[in-house]
Amino acid sequence: MIRSFLSMALVGLLIALPAAAQRGGPASVFAEPVTEREFSRDIEALGTLEPNEQVDLSLNASDRITALYFDDGERVREGKTLLSLAQREQLALVESAEADVEEAARQLERISRLAAAEAVSQSELDSARRDLDSAEANLRALQSRQKDRVLVAPFDGILGFRRVSVGSFVRPGDVIATLIDDSEMNLDFDVPSIFTRSIQPGTTIIAQTDDLPGDTFTGEIETLDNRIDPVTRSIRARATIPNPERLLRSGMFMRVSVIAEPRTSLAVPESAVQPVGPRTFVWRVTPESDVLKARRVEVQLGQRANGYIEVLSGLAAGDQVITEGIIRVREGSELKVEDKRLLDPGGVVASSGPNSGSASFGASN
Repeated sequence: MIRSFLSMALVGLLIALPAAAQRGGPASVFAEPVTEREFSRDIEALGTLEPNEQVDLSLNASDRITALYFDDGERVREGKTLLSLAQREQLALVESAEADVEEAARQLERISRLAAAEAVSQSELDSARRDLDSAEANLRALQSRQKDRVLVAPFDGILGFRRVSVGSFVRPGDVIATLIDDSEMNLDFDVPSIFTRSIQPGTTIIAQTDDLPGDTFTGEIETLDNRIDPVTRSIRARATIPNPERLLRSGMFMRVSVIAEPRTSLAVPESAVQPVGPRTFVWRVTPESDVLKARRVEVQLGQRANGYIEVLSGLAAGDQVITEGIIRVREGSELKVEDKRLLDPGGVVASSGPNSGSASFGASN
């Protein structure tokens, strides 16, 4: 019974207020100013993480492993020695080549002295120079092959599981371990081709994963693919996400939100908008002859975000629009704009406007 009584009282109040406004009394409303807010075109997608760099480490030589200098999952620096093969035979070849270079250099020096005294022909001098050049080239080739027998890290990163042991015989192309650079991660995802003009290199993205609940990661689009998939009509984008804490791992499934076309625009609360057929209006509070009056204004709207709507035309920054009490007003109605703090029990505030009153709310003793 009490609920029915309250419902009837509320209906009576809603009927009485417009009637009071029509009789000429000021209508009590709440209003807010038109302000600037951030808007963007958010595009949702799904993607998979890949490391910034990834390589399967292998050697160009065949032999037995004599030493390993890394463990599974170890983080290494560029240039760190990871593995070496048997070196005795190769060292002997290098030493022999070094001796050949020294001998060729001595022969060239001797023949040069004789050529200066015109004791030998020019062709003998040229032959001695060729012998030295050939010996030096052979030495460089052997030294290069010697380096091929030692595996070093090509960049900073973290190693995966090692797939060999000391004493294992390896051949060219055999994978020793996988090294990835996880200082930043690449996130590949597909978006419909209709958004091609909205996303460009530098566009901000926000990503989340169920593997790390509660964490949000921010990055930006690095590049777009050079073609549109003719089947799905989508284009692949690649974003980079900094990973300083090394939380992100290769293969993680990510939910992506692309923040495209960010801008600052005028905005009004959604409650202020009144659609009439294909057109939309708001009620603007307009000072006229020392009183506040309601004037209906047609507006062009854009996107919605967080309870506000972007205003493309029809209003200016600072305009007051009615947000609550629209049912009480008509074109040209006199208004009394109440302070929203009236809704907060315990405060004493005054209504705005030349004809406004005041109200007091508080707990009684």
